[in-house]
Amino acid sequence: MKPEEMDRKLEPVIQRLSEQDVLSPYNDATSDRIHESKEKMQQWTKEDYLNSQQKVDRINQELTEAIRGGESPESPRVQDIIRQHYESMTQYYTPTADVYRGLGELYVEQPEYKKLFDSYHPRLARFLCEAMRFFADHKLK
Repeated sequence: MKPEEMDRKLEPVIQRLSEQDVLSPYNDATSDRIHESKEKMQQWTKEDYLNSQQKVDRINQELTEAIRGGESPESPRVQDIIRQHYESMTQYYTPTADVYRGLGELYVEQPEYKKLFDSYHPRLARFLCEAMRFFADHKLK
């Protein structure tokens, strides 16, 4: 499915952030990852896209529950949710530890992403970043 055919949930400003913006700071075969992502998404149906967005929404809601419940980013439950987040990323490309860590940092540093995640909970972007860093350090060595 072509991006213009998708009913996007993300804010327009986030849509303008290019794959290069996401991947290039980590100098990790950027062009290969961008190509891989685009190839995979070209095969998607609208249903695939909507299912992907539902999965992301569910993950963000579960992480919000964990924050409210006082769990740490390193807790086994949170790390299981983060594993699901990582696995959902493989729909686009397979991030290395460095890229996954960097993606978490992007969620905090880019105001548009931070606003999106913090719309679930004011601490979600930071919590997600910390949980992704822990996952990358311990599971993606």
